[in-house]
Amino acid sequence: MKIGKPIRKKVYGFILQDNEVGEKTLLVYLNEPEVPFRLVGGNVDAGETEEEALFREIQEESGLKQFKLVKKIGTQYYYKDYIDANVERHDYLLIPETRLPEKWRFTGEGEGEDCGSVFNYQWIKQDEIYLLDKEFREYMSEKYIQELYGNG
Repeated sequence: MKIGKPIRKKVYGFILQDNEVGEKTLLVYLNEPEVPFRLVGGNVDAGETEEEALFREIQEESGLKQFKLVKKIGTQYYYKDYIDANVERHDYLLIPETRLPEKWRFTGEGEGEDCGSVFNYQWIKQDEIYLLDKEFREYMSEKYIQELYGNG
């Protein structure tokens, strides 16, 4: 955190689904060349709860609406150079209520900066977590997400 910098409140979804052979997988996307896989999520708007923002962001960035909120994983605080702001990030574990495809493409909706962006979704396994943007890897351990490691 940097003194004097604004705080951006954000939410992100760690969405899990079993693949065809029963392995746990994590939903990730790419939407910019040379940028590692990221998770769906974004800013909490004024007047929104964290959960409302999470479900809105998921719908705007993926078109998906039906998820079960399993638990809040945790909250992180850090400074992000790219946006020149401090971040208060709330992470949640979710599972889809219906089976999702292995891969799909979605064009972002809503009024935010992601409107019109193309999101290329796919699932990664536990042994591919290193492909995820380092911003999200801190909570990628059995301590926080037992469900990904077969213990939840």
